[in-house]
Amino acid sequence: MQTFRSKKDWWVLAFVICMSGLLIQLLLTMYAKGTMPAFPVHTGVYFITIFVLWWPVFNTRYQVDAERLQIRCMFLKWDIPRDSIQKISKTNNSVASPALSLKRLKIDYLQAGQPKFVLVSPKDQTKFSQALGMEITD
Repeated sequence: MQTFRSKKDWWVLAFVICMSGLLIQLLLTMYAKGTMPAFPVHTGVYFITIFVLWWPVFNTRYQVDAERLQIRCMFLKWDIPRDSIQKISKTNNSVASPALSLKRLKIDYLQAGQPKFVLVSPKDQTKFSQALGMEITD
């Protein structure tokens, strides 16, 4: 089984860092003013939001084995049989997907006879396509 991490665009990391910094500043202000015990729900929501912001950064990955492609992002999981993959092509489509970069690959596949696609952004697109045994089309 080969595991590929998602490529991360600088602006995605900048957004996560800035939002986390803002939330940490709010938590520090609450701590300094002594209002954390008075507002435990706010405190909890801030901590959970920081966790949810960083979760995809550390969790988004693509695993290729002999039978399937598994895509994981946060609590979401895609299991795509390798023999159902029709083609892999380059795209800059910005639709929501388990990819942290706009330099993406579109994987077209069949699920129950219906055409589907998913967008991924592995760090090394060439090795990823070789692991799947397919060529990337433009």
